[in-house]
Amino acid sequence: MFDIIIIGAGPGGYETAAEAAAHGLTVGIVERDQMGGTCLNRGCIPTKALCRNAEVVNLMEDG
Repeated sequence: MFDIIIIGAGPGGYETAAEAAAHGLTVGIVERDQMGGTCLNRGCIPTKALCRNAEVVNLMEDG
């Protein structure tokens, strides 16, 4: 039995779960795909890393 069930383990879901657990609640997370959600695994963060790598390559070529 859980005190709280979080639907979705994206940035909001896992932060909420961690905060609830830190306050002593028993937490369940329901996620149909990967923990971390789209942003962490395929979206924002990987895209920013790839863009930064391309930026560094351009700087090296120009320098």
